[in-house]
Amino acid sequence: MAWSFTSDKPAYIQIARRITASVLSGEYKSGEQIPTVRQLALEAAVNPNTVQQAFAELEKEGIIVSHGTVGRYVTENEGIIEEA
Repeated sequence: MAWSFTSDKPAYIQIARRITASVLSGEYKSGEQIPTVRQLALEAAVNPNTVQQAFAELEKEGIIVSHGTVGRYVTENEGIIEEA
């Protein structure tokens, strides 16, 4: 089922906040791989570029880290998670 978005903020920000909430709730645990851009784009019914923007935002905040072609993972830095 497609995610619902509000019109007050860009979709990529809303996706980033949703992923952050999933990290904070424990759905995605520290060091765990998160779904790919394509998987999340299909789930949310958005363009993959939108998810890519959300991932870029989360990487900038340090919440997720990229391991090259292996994928993206939740940071293992508990300080960053607590700060979020």
